[in-house]
Amino acid sequence: MYTVCEAAKPIAVPGSKQKALQALIQPPVIAWPTIFIWLSVMVLIPVCDWLAIRGAIPLWTACILNSLIMYPLFGVMHDATHRAISKIPAVNDWVGSIALILAAPYVGLGVFRWAHMQHHRFTNGPKDPDNWVHGAWWTLPFRWATYDLYYLSFIIRSEDKIGRKQLGYTSINAALTAMAVVALVHAGYGREVLILWFIPARITLAYFGFVFFWLPHVKNDVSAQENLTLASGIRLGYERFFNIVCQYQNYHLLHHLWPSTPPYNHPKIWRLMKEDIMRRDLAVQYGFALTPTVVQGKSGASGGDHA
Repeated sequence: MYTVCEAAKPIAVPGSKQKALQALIQPPVIAWPTIFIWLSVMVLIPVCDWLAIRGAIPLWTACILNSLIMYPLFGVMHDATHRAISKIPAVNDWVGSIALILAAPYVGLGVFRWAHMQHHRFTNGPKDPDNWVHGAWWTLPFRWATYDLYYLSFIIRSEDKIGRKQLGYTSINAALTAMAVVALVHAGYGREVLILWFIPARITLAYFGFVFFWLPHVKNDVSAQENLTLASGIRLGYERFFNIVCQYQNYHLLHHLWPSTPPYNHPKIWRLMKEDIMRRDLAVQYGFALTPTVVQGKSGASGGDHA
């Protein structure tokens, strides 16, 4: 086992792998796979809504479809918060903000970015806002479906200047969203707003909270300050399946090690760095297991340069 000081250090990257790793973890000019997903969802949701409103498909069918279609959209927003969609900052902001219009128009991208960066900075520690998604088993679905609202309350209580500034922008979004909802309800589309947007968005939030926030840190009381590689899980087995349903967050540890990496590069990074990462303590979820197995690394295996 490593000492706390050793365990908190970044992964040691051998010189022979530095160039290959940098090529994988750096955001490209445009992450076209992510953009393709974004454009597809931005087309499919309005089409689904239009078909439901026209009566071509039942509202509840559209509700289920929207719940499924919105899920990859939240992955796009997550990538945008890390500026992993493009090396051009404005592209990330525009893509993420436009994606939010369909899923959570009442919140600005800056709020998600600020709160999520606190999670990366204080992973599993007392200042981690994602502690909200953990709790008694019977409260979990509610927690997963409301973490966006908790982020808002977390910023208010934090008294952080940057967070408060983003909260100011979000108040404008919230006001405009409220006005739009009131107008649609007044026009007789209240049921459509509920079934086509509100319910699908909450279902997707819950699933996203489960996959991205709870599952990789389940039953984990080790903070990143104590042990960097043990604080976030990695799922091994059935990769082709989990790459899709988890949007490559089955390699969540890699996301915490190199957050700006386009997620579709995670399998390549794992193949490149597996031997070096396995030298550290790991929380491994095998196959469909919820509870991770702690795999102890080899003490002293720290040669190389830190990434």
